[in-house]
Amino acid sequence: METECRYLLHLLGAYIRKETPEISADADWQKLIQLAQIHSVTGILGYMTMKHPICPDAQAAAFLRSGCRNTVARFAQRSIQAEALSKTLEQAGIDHILMKGYVLRELYPVPELRTFNDIDIVIRPADRQRSDELMVSMGFQRHTDWEPVYSYFRGNELYEIHTEIMEVDVSDRADYKGYFRNMWEHAEPVSPHSFRFTPEFHFLYLLTHIAKHVHGSGAGIRMYMDVAVFVQHYGKRLDWTWIREQLRLLKLEAFAGTVLTAAESWFGVSCPMEHGTPDQEVMEQFLAFTMEAGTFGHHNRDEALTALKHGGQAEPVSRLHHLLRETFPKAQTIESRYTYLQDKPWLLPAAWVHRLVKNRDKLGLRTRKMKNIISADETEVWELRKLMGDIGL
Repeated sequence: METECRYLLHLLGAYIRKETPEISADADWQKLIQLAQIHSVTGILGYMTMKHPICPDAQAAAFLRSGCRNTVARFAQRSIQAEALSKTLEQAGIDHILMKGYVLRELYPVPELRTFNDIDIVIRPADRQRSDELMVSMGFQRHTDWEPVYSYFRGNELYEIHTEIMEVDVSDRADYKGYFRNMWEHAEPVSPHSFRFTPEFHFLYLLTHIAKHVHGSGAGIRMYMDVAVFVQHYGKRLDWTWIREQLRLLKLEAFAGTVLTAAESWFGVSCPMEHGTPDQEVMEQFLAFTMEAGTFGHHNRDEALTALKHGGQAEPVSRLHHLLRETFPKAQTIESRYTYLQDKPWLLPAAWVHRLVKNRDKLGLRTRKMKNIISADETEVWELRKLMGDIGL
């Protein structure tokens, strides 16, 4: 599917840059559609098909046109709903920050084609109870209710309301959770109670958020498109000296170089900040890793390899160690979910039991994952660990 992968990236880059794409005589449009679907960019592919005579497959073209129209209709409605919720929070006097996909969509040529699963909103910890009561009173059902993030749904609406924006550390190289707790210092008012992050801080968060996903299971091309449109829009206005200093603090300079190289080589958007560039072979491996597993890195991904890749290149692959860590995690690993551990670490055994009971419906999935870890191919684990090191993680 390499031909289709390359052509999809070419089309997405042309879309971002508002340029006329080349026509491919070799691309299989059914495979292109499959790739677009797992990366949540079907609407954009449909838009390019409608705007340019690039698709010779009439059936595929009709499918994509329909997908484009449906995407626009759905996400225009969700944007209207989000604006209404923001106004309600404003009227209630609840400070809030809109972030990630909902804000980034404004930077795309057609905002309604930037899809998102949920809409992320940040509130102050002191407003958690008032916010929760307001959402429930509006008919939203609470889906997740652990302290850093509560999620709510109503019909086709899905919101995550955060008191923290980095609930886990990307790695043990820096205090990522602690760094992003000062987020309100980097929030600019849009109205008395509605805020947006400064562009520099939002950019740092985007890079760290991608790093978190890649360190977990993976990140799809939509996340790298977000970086490309961000750089294209703000590139000449950002304080790159400050950004570089913060990347050093976060130990993400090398990974930022990988992401910015991807934005340039995949979508044709260059960054004003000088950055390191992985060699071509590493970028090819990184592209394959990115494309094969979809938007959030879960599609057709071997969960055992994902789990065992967490370790240095010199650290032995210990299946038993990982199984024990999965079953009995450290207090600092789960204290954001079980907040009573933050000042009472001696309650860790109780938290293990609490965690087991709360996740009892996932016991079958966990058992399958443990079996896969035991039978995982060690050579593939080493290859994946090497790739993580090569890209700066």
